[in-house]
Amino acid sequence: MKHWLATAAISTALLTAGCTSLHSVSLTQVPADRSTPVSATGNQYSLLGIAFNNSFVDRATAELQQQCPHGELQGVLTEYDTTLYVLVARRTVKVTGYCVEGAGS
Repeated sequence: MKHWLATAAISTALLTAGCTSLHSVSLTQVPADRSTPVSATGNQYSLLGIAFNNSFVDRATAELQQQCPHGELQGVLTEYDTTLYVLVARRTVKVTGYCVEGAGS
């Protein structure tokens, strides 16, 4: 019984453990007016690391733009990372920035 529990515990730990890799980070010019921060996150799971589209990035971008409908997004920080599990990969994009009202007028 103890051998079975130890095997089950080790198997569970190995199957749920992951390794995260940061692929890219980019940052635009940070504005002086940082009173309205905005952020959005998108992620996608794929089996064996095979992904057929990048629509999770489009959804995060649209969500960020919806938070700043009458202003300009500035100081945008974009992070893209992948977490690998045994058979599954999770790709994540995190976008933060500032909504500056009347910036382009």
